[in-house]
Amino acid sequence: MFGKVFKSVRRLQVLSLTTALLLSPIAFGQSEYFIVYVSEMTEMDSDTKGSYPKLASLLNQYRSQSPVAFVSGGGNLAPSTLSSLDMGSHIIDLLNSLEPAAMVVGKREFSFYEDQLSLRAYEAAFPFVTSNSIDTLTQGNLDGTVDQIVVELGDLQLGILGILPPNTLEEYNVKRMVLAENPVELIRQKAEALRASGVDLIIMAYSCCYRDYLNRYAEFDELLASGVLDLALGKDEHLLLTDNPEMMKHPNHIWIAKGDEVAIVRIHKDDHNRFSFIVSMDSMNSYEADATVLDQVDDYNRRLDSLLSEPLGRLNTDFSTLLPNTRTQENPFGNFIADVLRNHANADIAFFNSGFIRAERNYVAPLELTRRDILAELPFRDHVVLLEVTGAQLLAAMENSLSQIEDMKGRYLQVSGMEVVYDSSQDPGKRVIALNVRGQAVQDNQIYRLATRQFIANGGDGFDMFIGVKPIVYEGQMTRLVSDLVIDAIQVAKSIAPKIEGRLQDVAQVERP
Repeated sequence: MFGKVFKSVRRLQVLSLTTALLLSPIAFGQSEYFIVYVSEMTEMDSDTKGSYPKLASLLNQYRSQSPVAFVSGGGNLAPSTLSSLDMGSHIIDLLNSLEPAAMVVGKREFSFYEDQLSLRAYEAAFPFVTSNSIDTLTQGNLDGTVDQIVVELGDLQLGILGILPPNTLEEYNVKRMVLAENPVELIRQKAEALRASGVDLIIMAYSCCYRDYLNRYAEFDELLASGVLDLALGKDEHLLLTDNPEMMKHPNHIWIAKGDEVAIVRIHKDDHNRFSFIVSMDSMNSYEADATVLDQVDDYNRRLDSLLSEPLGRLNTDFSTLLPNTRTQENPFGNFIADVLRNHANADIAFFNSGFIRAERNYVAPLELTRRDILAELPFRDHVVLLEVTGAQLLAAMENSLSQIEDMKGRYLQVSGMEVVYDSSQDPGKRVIALNVRGQAVQDNQIYRLATRQFIANGGDGFDMFIGVKPIVYEGQMTRLVSDLVIDAIQVAKSIAPKIEGRLQDVAQVERP
């Protein structure tokens, strides 16, 4: 399938960046151009995660100097408080105002699955690019997306390719899509075909994150060294949190590592049609907000404020939802959520993946929690599922939970009704030392009632041991979202004091001096 589909070069779609040219005081045919790249902008106006109004001003500044190709690297549609309600439509509205040349589809674009992604693509006034994926229903591109795009940048033709990371399907429980087995060879073929068609420069944009591409990183770097690609661009705000010794090799292998940063590539063409590149980082926070785009953001915020400002209950203990606090250890807020799942379904045990918690924030008590706080932490639309599972399946689930702890992957489970002792220094698949339910060691053939989220029950994040397990109906079952159940629990309790209880114990951490 891939050989037939991916070796063919589809008809090139060409976009003209007329807006950039009209804003430029320099005549058509000039020798200087800009590529402006940014991604992972899930918030509308944030100093730490990026601001669309400030990005608009930044783009206006560069567009006033030379033709600009603004490329969004994707990862924008979720998670956020508002995306939990409109599934990312507001982000498309804001991007339409900024006029990107293209948006590369990232794995976060699948947060609400394939059909919603297609709807967002049709709402966009710019193409969605994903070069290494196939929709098994159509044996072609996902509806609304393209596998490559060519844009006119002044007198240049710029080819844009986008690549989804290999863990997209597993992490986001994507069922219809398949990815190319050899994405490096695929990109090589597409780039060479684009070059043969007369395209001047070819860029490849990654979806987050750097660590997702480590197995292929050196090969992509070689595509730059050999001239197959001219630029490769990506963003990973957590790049410095993990131990990745490779980092950047080729100077045109560019990664953004801060939420407010924008990659600026200044391109110069000499009289012999040879290109040189100057790469720099600019900060959105260095610019005043564009008034028009700020009005759009304010309009969205006004509609939400009356709902989201509603007080729910008092927080009496501190906790943090930063990645090291949720994806490598037991978390107080994770305990509270898992307890809500277990109590709601009257289950023996409950767990959910820590990637479900998203706001990355420190909470200092005393504090009045609001609906905005909970929807920011739990923006994914998901429901509680009750399963009857064996002890062997639970053990397999816990090993999967711990298998990528060193990379702070979101599959790390927060649990209720269970105690897990493990050693993170051991090889993946051999990390669980003890697994107890109600103080008793889990038995392989014993049946346990497990409450979890639909995403886990469907095999997301590598929990394929639950695929095929039929959910059972439970008393009080309803279609309310997990976030709604957590909100209800806080309102009923009026105050909460979540804490560490020894549910998840890493002996490797205890033994370290």
